[in-house]
Amino acid sequence: MTRTGINVADVIADELDEVRAVHPDRQLDLHVNGDLHGAWDAHRVQQIVQNLVLNAIKYGARDTPVRVEVTGDSTHVRIDVRNRGRAIEPVTLACMFNPLARVPSQQQASHKEESLGLGLYIANEIAKAHHGSIEARSDETETSFSVSLPRQ
Repeated sequence: MTRTGINVADVIADELDEVRAVHPDRQLDLHVNGDLHGAWDAHRVQQIVQNLVLNAIKYGARDTPVRVEVTGDSTHVRIDVRNRGRAIEPVTLACMFNPLARVPSQQQASHKEESLGLGLYIANEIAKAHHGSIEARSDETETSFSVSLPRQ
């Protein structure tokens, strides 16, 4: 991991532009507030955002935007990725940062399990490598993933 002085807003805006190019049919909103400068690994922060936004696109309601909010205060930068759609079951929330976690399929008549893959696990590991954290919340109105990255 290579920490350099970056503006997290610039890194995230660049990543969202790339995702928009691949998913032109989806609305991605970016809202920034506060001081977003600090020493983090730009490539890895971009990877966190990519994993979270692509999941929000994949699992969120197609007719609603994915909202990315970035807020900086004196001690941390917080990145929130929010989408609307079906709530994530509590059993899934409990294991979603485990590598290759298996959960019941979202398919209506299926009794199979599907893998959550490695994206959320990798995002969590990157946050931890920055001495930060990631958490998920979900209910019938919104799902959100919040990444907290402490300043050096």
